[in-house]
Amino acid sequence: MNRLVRTMFRTFSGMAFCGLIAFNAQAATVYDEAVHGDLSNNNLSPTSVGLGLGENLILGSTVHEPSLDRDFFTITIGAGQALNAIVLSSYTTTDDQSFFGMTSGTGFANLGLSSLSGWALIGAQPGLSVGDNLLDFVAGGPVGPGAYSFWHQETAGSTTYTLDYQVSTVPLPAALPLFLSGLLGMGAMARKTKWM
Repeated sequence: MNRLVRTMFRTFSGMAFCGLIAFNAQAATVYDEAVHGDLSNNNLSPTSVGLGLGENLILGSTVHEPSLDRDFFTITIGAGQALNAIVLSSYTTTDDQSFFGMTSGTGFANLGLSSLSGWALIGAQPGLSVGDNLLDFVAGGPVGPGAYSFWHQETAGSTTYTLDYQVSTVPLPAALPLFLSGLLGMGAMARKTKWM
């Protein structure tokens, strides 16, 4: 029974350590067009961007003239995680607004609104502006595990932007801590019984 107690202690210590790492996650630039190259201009084959826990910055730019440059990219939210927000951290433009759309999966079937699960105009009123959570408008709130694709496009001039994708672990069910404390108690009782 002593082996069970040691195994349980190691398991819970590992879980606590992983929780501390997740809690201390810092903002990281996961994609910067100036460093990594232009995001895909192909709706059927978006650029894959890897996200970690915490804040994940994507820096890009789009232009309408003389040649339309769209930014298509895909992220994957892992099991036990959630995408809680997409904050428009910075935005500069030569006109007033640009287009931002989202769909589930790894690409867009076509370049029409029918391929989107949600979209928003960003930049100037009545669109969304710096500090706003775009996810509330394109998805209605946080989303869970799966692949999601995004489409950012300038409507008239040129734009540079920073998007902050905020990922967290999904909270444990309320009954799980009680269950785990019960297991610890049973382990302690078993250990005490063995000594007597």
